Amino acid sequence: MLGVIATSLKENIYQAEAKLKFKGNTVTSSLTDVGKAIGGFSPIADRGNPIATEAEVLRSVPLIKETIEDPQLNLKSADGQKLSVNAFSRKLKVGSLPSTDILKVSYSSEDPEQAAKIVNTLVRNYLQNNQIVNTAEAVSAREFLEVQLPKVEESLRKTEAAIRQLKESNEFVAPAEDTKALITSQKDLEDQIVKTRGELANAESQANYIREKLGLSTQEAFILSTVGQSAEIRGTVARLKEAESELAIAQAKFTDNSPNVIDLKNEINSLQKLLEQQASSVGGTKAVEVLRNNKSGVVQQELTSELIKWEASNFGLQRQLTSLQGLADSRQEKIKKVPEIEEKLSKLEREAQSYESSYEVLWKQLETVKIAESQDPGNVRVISNAVVPTTPVSSRAVGYLASGSLALLAAAGVIYLLEISDKSIKTIEEAKQLYGYTWLGVIPSTDHVNHLSLPEAEDSDPLIPKLVVRDYPSLPLSESYRMLQSNIKFLNSDRTAKTIVITSSATQEGKSAVAANLAAAMAQVGNKVLLVDANLHSPSQHRIWDRYNDSGLSNVIAEQLDPRMTIDEVMPNLDLLTSGTATLSPATLLDSQRMRMLMDYWSERYDFVIFDTPSLDMTADAPIMGRMADGVLLVVRPGFVERSQAAFTKDMLAQSGINMLGIIFNGITPQFDSTPFYYQALASQQSTQQNRLTDGTSSSKGELWDTISSMSKESKKSKLAANLGEEELQFAPIEKLESMVASLQQDLGDLDLLVREQEEELLNQRQKVKKLQRQANVATENERFYLENELSQEQERKRMLDETLVGQKRNLEKRREMLHQYQQVLETRKNASTQIL
Repeated sequence: MLGVIATSLKENIYQAEAKLKFKGNTVTSSLTDVGKAIGGFSPIADRGNPIATEAEVLRSVPLIKETIEDPQLNLKSADGQKLSVNAFSRKLKVGSLPSTDILKVSYSSEDPEQAAKIVNTLVRNYLQNNQIVNTAEAVSAREFLEVQLPKVEESLRKTEAAIRQLKESNEFVAPAEDTKALITSQKDLEDQIVKTRGELANAESQANYIREKLGLSTQEAFILSTVGQSAEIRGTVARLKEAESELAIAQAKFTDNSPNVIDLKNEINSLQKLLEQQASSVGGTKAVEVLRNNKSGVVQQELTSELIKWEASNFGLQRQLTSLQGLADSRQEKIKKVPEIEEKLSKLEREAQSYESSYEVLWKQLETVKIAESQDPGNVRVISNAVVPTTPVSSRAVGYLASGSLALLAAAGVIYLLEISDKSIKTIEEAKQLYGYTWLGVIPSTDHVNHLSLPEAEDSDPLIPKLVVRDYPSLPLSESYRMLQSNIKFLNSDRTAKTIVITSSATQEGKSAVAANLAAAMAQVGNKVLLVDANLHSPSQHRIWDRYNDSGLSNVIAEQLDPRMTIDEVMPNLDLLTSGTATLSPATLLDSQRMRMLMDYWSERYDFVIFDTPSLDMTADAPIMGRMADGVLLVVRPGFVERSQAAFTKDMLAQSGINMLGIIFNGITPQFDSTPFYYQALASQQSTQQNRLTDGTSSSKGELWDTISSMSKESKKSKLAANLGEEELQFAPIEKLESMVASLQQDLGDLDLLVREQEEELLNQRQKVKKLQRQANVATENERFYLENELSQEQERKRMLDETLVGQKRNLEKRREMLHQYQQVLETRKNASTQIL
């Protein structure tokens, strides 16, 4: 029905389109390989789709804004205001044709001529931007290459010099051949040493043999040989031998007193004295003594000469052997150093080859880039510009058919969904059987009966869990948390679980709300409690307690901050430590020695430490924390967890080896429990309490319209919505209501953009404050004075930005509520008009 009504009010829509073709790459894009080699131009996503990237560029906000602000187009919304980026984007379509390098750009409008102009203007702006970007890339590439090229050349020159010095210092010209020759020469030396040792042994043996025959030492033999070489001594020796021979003949013939015998003896004595004198003049006193002790050696001249020859040979061979051995040792040491030298040389040669390759690539690319700067660097061409469409892409007939088809599909879908079996856990009893853990408490849902929901503050966010224990301590719902904390306290009388990890099987089970209210309940009975937001992926405790999250657990662990500087007291006996700034590896931080030390430290200072951790289907943070803590509490919400997920959770917890304290059932309604009388009593008590809390207020229909009217006045751009009460809205023309809704939508879009800009500014300011804090911690006394003054000013500015952002967010939520109410009125009026027709 609604589709038919909408179709009847809908105008014909025309779509104009243009097509762009992309080249494989440009001169600049070819630098990617160089970037990978030297780290200068590598893309963020090497496997990205270039066509998809360019499609996102066409859909980018700057290009759309530039097109909207083109004076020739004069784009306006239905209420006469400048067309918003979101409204433009909804009518713009950019996509690639399958298996091609062609991108299709189309725009839908009720005016066919305007649609064609918009597409052509957007394409023109994109082409100009593409050329500017590519030219800038070419210039940037050239500047980078001009800086890098001399550096690579210098590194290459130093490496080549190091190779040359290494070869010269170790006498290597061609390392492979020189090493082979060195080993061969070492083997030859060893063969020569063996041969020389043999010759030396032979010479020593010959000398010893002759020495034994002569009965002389080497020195004595040398002296006798020297004496025997004198001609005078040889003559005297000859005459002495002749006289001794004659004496022997004379003694045979005559007596010793014979004159002949006496004369011969005197002659022999004279000759002996003469021989000693001659020997003394030739060889000194030692020669006389040797000659006296061994007169017969004079006649053994040949043996003596032979002995001296072998002794000389022995001396020469000994020196030769010493020289060869020293040379062999020197070469052996050089051979031992060969592997080390080869390793150094190989490393230097690889470096030189790498630098040489990089230098060649850089030089070629530099020449290419210089050429690219003087050419058209664009990589896109227009295949076809947009022409004025003559046939609408959307008409009423098509709308009627589509509405009917959608109705049939919706009916079939509903039937199919109803037939699908529900795999989720439906009751508390079923959850007890699946998990098998002790159940410690039941937290009822706040909206299972009428009037049981908690009173809403005017500026409260419905997505943020309520602190019922703190804000509504007298409600029976708060008593559920007090019963839970009592059960946990007396769960084990021997050893109280002081450090408790709270997690769940899946998201949206309310574990953060349970953690916050349980900590508040423990604090209300006098326990000193610390609540730690250990969900470093998607923290929520800072929003629950309305606190800043610029410094918290991640900063305490990673930056070694004092935990006392980041902990904030949120209510009596209850301290809060937020998650802190985002980190890339939360599991690494949590599974650290620093985290264990902090847990021990907190367990000594507090009666209870509650850790709010991510759900088990997201990360392994909860098991990591559970192994360090005293126990783990599992929050289960029937209707949100499937049976297979529950089995997976149980297996994970069992394998982690943690101490499971039990289960907390959260968000329970009578349909999940077999004891509905408890919820009936709770509804009765809570309704009475809520009537007291909301006494003096009215929920009449008239006040709703007063609220809409007051919020309408707050809108600067929604002038048509001002001062309209219930009666005026009921009787105002539908066209006027549509104009009011469109104006509010425009206003809401602008305000949403403003809020995002303020959030980014606040984030930058927080980073600036954090940087000043670090500088102040390490600064000198003189520097600290000025840094602290600057830090104080920046902190005050951060506080003002934070307060402004909070106000803007509240205003944004009010405007959304006002728009929703106006849309409901408009829809009701349209339905009434349709029924009348």
